[in-house]
Amino acid sequence: MKRRESYKGYVIVARSYKLKEGGFSAEFCVEEHDADGFMETEYHLPNAFPTRESAIEAGIRAGRERIDKDFEQTE
Repeated sequence: MKRRESYKGYVIVARSYKLKEGGFSAEFCVEEHDADGFMETEYHLPNAFPTRESAIEAGIRAGRERIDKDFEQTE
């Protein structure tokens, strides 16, 4: 399962995967789009989550935090 969301000029793509031992993992990427294409930076969250939806929400939230902290919009 995955979800895309725009945030401050970037695109966050959060994904979740079912874990063998139960629960779900979460990862996300931040896409920077410009006239030449896009650049994608990927991240993995170390926690396990009880539901697929909670994993996706955690990925979106972490993506927003990462953009607020580490990315500067160039226009």
